[in-house]
Amino acid sequence: MHEDGYIYEEAKLLSLLAGGSEYAFQVLYDRYRAYIYQTAIRYLKSPLLAQEVVQDVFLKLWFKRATINEEKGIEAWLFTVAKNNIINRLKKIAREWKALAGFKLVAATVTDNTADKMQDAFYNELLQQAIRELPEQQQKVFQLARFEQLTYIQIGEQMGLSPLTVKTHMSRALAHIRRFFEEHGEIFFSILVLLSFR
Repeated sequence: MHEDGYIYEEAKLLSLLAGGSEYAFQVLYDRYRAYIYQTAIRYLKSPLLAQEVVQDVFLKLWFKRATINEEKGIEAWLFTVAKNNIINRLKKIAREWKALAGFKLVAATVTDNTADKMQDAFYNELLQQAIRELPEQQQKVFQLARFEQLTYIQIGEQMGLSPLTVKTHMSRALAHIRRFFEEHGEIFFSILVLLSFR
């Protein structure tokens, strides 16, 4: 597309988006999500955290849609939001790993031996117990996000909820799971849960 035509199309999309157009939102989501994801995973080294960045960026786009300056362009706005989100996550991860340093524990590559398999089975059973204690909506959101790796938008469409409501359910589910592991003396694993699925 010619550059002038592209700028016109983007301005039109932003105008539609400001009016609440889900079509314009979907077009922008499809256009920019992959690059935001690749940028996030380059720094966060986690597909789940990178997907969280994508979800957070586009949630903010939807809620701030009426105030975005069309002249500055949507691409610059999206990547500024993404950059700030990534930096905040890196700071949070750094704080959590600093706390773990006191235990002198480092996440190691899982090796194929009996002890590791027994430990994995133990943690998985604890996780399943924690999930079973969740309210039904939180259970479903967590399972769709963790096991089927759906985005908040996809989960919302499947469950008839807004992406923000889905995120709220996920946050509450993770808080409960963390408390559950801590109550069972598994503080280290509770932090890993948040690092992996937040």
